[in-house]
Amino acid sequence: MAVPANEGTEPSNSAEPLSRSLLWWYSLGALPGGMGLSAGTFLVFYYNQVLGVPAASIGLAILLASIFDAVTDPIAGAISDRTRGRLGRRHPYLLACSIPLGIVFYLVWVPPRGLDATGLLEWLIAWLLIQRLLATFYTVPYLALGAELTHDYIERTRLTTFRSYVSNIGRSATGALLLLYFLSPTEQYPNGQLNPAGYPPFAVLCGVVTATLLWLSAWKTRDEIPSLAQATGSQSWRAAMAAPLRDVREALRYPSFRALTLGVLLQYTAFGVSDALGLYMTTYFWGVSTDILFLWGVGMFTGLYMGFDLWRRLGAQLEKRTIYLLGSVGYLVSFITPYVLKVLGWWPDTDSVLYLPMYIGLTGFTAHVFAAGPTIMTGSMLGDITDLDELEMGHRREGVIFGAESLAYKMFVGLGPVLAGLVVDFSGIVPDMPPGDVPQSTVIALGLGQGVTSFVLFALSLVFLRRYDLSREKHTHVLHQLHERRAQGT
Repeated sequence: MAVPANEGTEPSNSAEPLSRSLLWWYSLGALPGGMGLSAGTFLVFYYNQVLGVPAASIGLAILLASIFDAVTDPIAGAISDRTRGRLGRRHPYLLACSIPLGIVFYLVWVPPRGLDATGLLEWLIAWLLIQRLLATFYTVPYLALGAELTHDYIERTRLTTFRSYVSNIGRSATGALLLLYFLSPTEQYPNGQLNPAGYPPFAVLCGVVTATLLWLSAWKTRDEIPSLAQATGSQSWRAAMAAPLRDVREALRYPSFRALTLGVLLQYTAFGVSDALGLYMTTYFWGVSTDILFLWGVGMFTGLYMGFDLWRRLGAQLEKRTIYLLGSVGYLVSFITPYVLKVLGWWPDTDSVLYLPMYIGLTGFTAHVFAAGPTIMTGSMLGDITDLDELEMGHRREGVIFGAESLAYKMFVGLGPVLAGLVVDFSGIVPDMPPGDVPQSTVIALGLGQGVTSFVLFALSLVFLRRYDLSREKHTHVLHQLHERRAQGT
């Protein structure tokens, strides 16, 4: 039996702007991912503080899922690159995975009643693995499709900015619904995030929205299939299954791909730690309620939306690597400084009028103005690498290249919570611990765990990202050579 091979027809290289309609329908596929990011912020807290599963055990479950991802992401990319048929290389997987992903989202969040801690952990592991497999076969082709829609240096950044806007609309809306509606404070639960009744209806809503929007995005972009690169030829299943390792090994020959992959993996892991620790930090370290957390979220998303536009405009003048480095350094300084100052006792007291504005302004708004730069540049820079890969190899492998971004996203929702679970256990927080009963040593340990982990991961990422060398000039030369090759029919 044969499977599609990895030879594609050459796509045209046009700088014509993508239509706004196409941008919206394509970007709609990123909105459920943003919802998942907000939901992931609550997952460790929910299973630990609400359901009573030890944080370290939850971290182990998510680590297993992350290891699984490390294997399946390159396989999904290579299979997608080799798929042929009337639906092209990407859309068969987008359409097939959309509705099951909505169903599995619900099952992750609503375990059967009566399970003990061991049963809950087993349920989480089983459905997380299924969710990750489905997410892999949706996310990798979805990101690869974005790189195929345009090959222009600046238009790619416009597309990734659009995608980031929509993703964060989903992320912000989900956070607002959780804090203001599903987990709003009650007389029985003044800290609404501890209310077990709020999570199941949230899971129902997110499951339905996820299935609907993912399917719509795939269906509404199907008209682009004829203009995309198509796979031709065939090869044995044995050869196809061996291809992912070969493809990844070949892609890692490019210094820019190695630098970007390692840097992004480290940064997304740091973001994942911060998100997984978010409720712990607001509840125990900063001592704020869900309504203040909502205001922090407003500051965060305002910063992101302003940052997206700012960095997109700067992208017309600056190198993508420069924007990535500036944004990374700015985020690290803005986010870490408040934790350091509070641990040292140099932060305003809780009754000071400066306490909340500084907390929201620095860790929320300012940090995420800077974070917007790396967010929109990752996909744009990977897209440029796919052009270099085509020049070197003679065919397009967006699936393999964008498997790196998919894996980085999984580190956000996977390895980040693992490290967060270790920080929680290290600090001494136990399930059902009232915020007023937390000793000062635990508060300090939380702050140190958050600050040190983020600093180390970001510092290492900057070491790698400095080695990215695919400049605008080099990319223009690559496109010129590809144009000449296509004109000669070789």
